[in-house]
Amino acid sequence: MVDKVNDYVVPEEIRKKLGLYIKEKREKLGIGLNQISVKTDVASSLWSRLENGKVLKINPFLLKKIGEGLKIDYKELYRIVGYLDEDKNEIKSNIDLEVAYKKIPLYASISAGYGACEADIVDFIALPAVKHFTGDIFAVRVNGDSMEHTIENHSIVFIKRDVEVPNKRIGAFLLNNEALLKRYYVTENGVFLRSDNREYPDIKVREYDNFVIIGRCVGSVINEDDF
Repeated sequence: MVDKVNDYVVPEEIRKKLGLYIKEKREKLGIGLNQISVKTDVASSLWSRLENGKVLKINPFLLKKIGEGLKIDYKELYRIVGYLDEDKNEIKSNIDLEVAYKKIPLYASISAGYGACEADIVDFIALPAVKHFTGDIFAVRVNGDSMEHTIENHSIVFIKRDVEVPNKRIGAFLLNNEALLKRYYVTENGVFLRSDNREYPDIKVREYDNFVIIGRCVGSVINEDDF
């Protein structure tokens, strides 16, 4: 069942097949990358990478936008990628594609390393208002490799604002005015912020630290510009 942002990894052979198909349809319409980008609100750089089979994770919502832009049934794109059950002609995912979208703020950066100052809003992203993205959600670009290979450097993570993060789950935190993306650990020895990349040491939250839980991570995508 494909129902999470992190689950849309597509094999290279299929990515190339999809890319050739999309490029052929676009060229048949006589539309350039910049034109189709404006028409679909999908960055031209992302279109280029899709056509060249370079996008590792392909979200079904993105495919629907591409289908609309190319004036083709998006289910044909699903069939190529493998999101469509060939026998039943039904979408394998349990996501409702007619669901409403909502815009969330995208912040410039959060540190997956040794810390960075809280950033300003640089853009807004449209997300489907499905289970994982209900409530107060924001997006932020990751700066650093301390959470690799769970979350890659330069990815975009989605954070749901909350006053609590479950033990051993990934969240966003402010520690002495530095914004951090770490795994939250509560032990008998205290509270720690841990990196999945074990080359980074654990950060102990001390009693006198200014520590704020911003929220928990509910998903991430590799940053292929904006889509």
